[in-house]
Amino acid sequence: MLPERVAYARDLCARWVEEGHTPTLAVCVARRGVIVLHEAFGVLGPGPDSPPLERDALFPICSLTKPITATLVMQLVEDGLLGLNRPAKDYLPEICGDGTDEILVHHLLTHTSGYPFQIDPPWLEHEAKKRQAGFEAPPCPEGQDPVVHQWLSLFWDVPRVAPVGEVMVYSSQNYELLGEIARRLTGRGIEARARERIFDPLGMKDSYYVVPESASHRVVQRAPGIPFGPPGSPPLTDIGSREWQQTPYAMGGVFSTPSDMAVFGQMFLNRGRYGDARILSPATVTTMTRDQIPGIGAHFVLQVAGCASWGYGWQVTSPTKWKYFDGSLQPLGSFGHPGAGGVNYWIDRDHELVGAYFEVTTRLSPDYNLLWNFDLFQNAITAAVDSS
Repeated sequence: MLPERVAYARDLCARWVEEGHTPTLAVCVARRGVIVLHEAFGVLGPGPDSPPLERDALFPICSLTKPITATLVMQLVEDGLLGLNRPAKDYLPEICGDGTDEILVHHLLTHTSGYPFQIDPPWLEHEAKKRQAGFEAPPCPEGQDPVVHQWLSLFWDVPRVAPVGEVMVYSSQNYELLGEIARRLTGRGIEARARERIFDPLGMKDSYYVVPESASHRVVQRAPGIPFGPPGSPPLTDIGSREWQQTPYAMGGVFSTPSDMAVFGQMFLNRGRYGDARILSPATVTTMTRDQIPGIGAHFVLQVAGCASWGYGWQVTSPTKWKYFDGSLQPLGSFGHPGAGGVNYWIDRDHELVGAYFEVTTRLSPDYNLLWNFDLFQNAITAAVDSS
């Protein structure tokens, strides 16, 4: 890495905070397992008395949770407990509706089940109709989180908006169902399972599906009125709230730091290993990080693209251009995942890079794009690579 280019990327981050693009930004970049940039800028939360942002501040990483949940699911495949080519209803018989017999676990992992996104009219209309009819969830099973139970009970029968396997429609419903499959097959909640099989072995001491009270003071907070802050609006209320911290959403409930996520990414670069810990087999890493739905188009929130290029839990870089989504210099076949609120993350195998960019995004475009600077940061870091 060229030191002057890394320093330039750092100065860009500082300037974005100073100029008011974001009040809060933390980054971590590693090449070949060596951290080359790890900084925090701005403040932990709104208000004149907010402390400065520290590098161990906990960000709600929202949909960046999905690669972690997918890793837990693929460990069940390796353990011989779960089949990706088996119907999801084999594991979750409550799933119902026309065509749901054709949904395989594979379709949940790749968002090709046909379920809608949470802001799409079919989703919102379904929820409103059930609540107006006096919906009451059945008793919560032992070991299941009550908030997650409420979600699942409301949406077992949510109408789908596309045939199975024909188009990728990004939907968090897919990953909430995967989390419930994992809970039923292991008899353990997702926080306990992730702690045992991922977080503790990798030394990710600042990563949680459920944030303990003792760490809650480190959670990044948003000012009222900015996206995903208080008072919030469905489907994501206040993602820094104590309620969100305590709900183990498989779709987007993890809180973490850029450095912890750099370790998680380095494990993938190392083909499933980090230090003495073996989290996944090389075969599973290859399977998760290649395009599993070639030739399939995508509806990603309010964007439409001709080629989805999605693996198991990962977006795989292809020639498809997504507005504001990512940079332009990373090689094809790099992989990563964004998260609501302003976090994004990528793994570049060609340059042996892992990068995490966590900001508090203050604006959304009319078509629901995050108006962040992740794409600019990713380009600056990729350009800092000096040799292969």
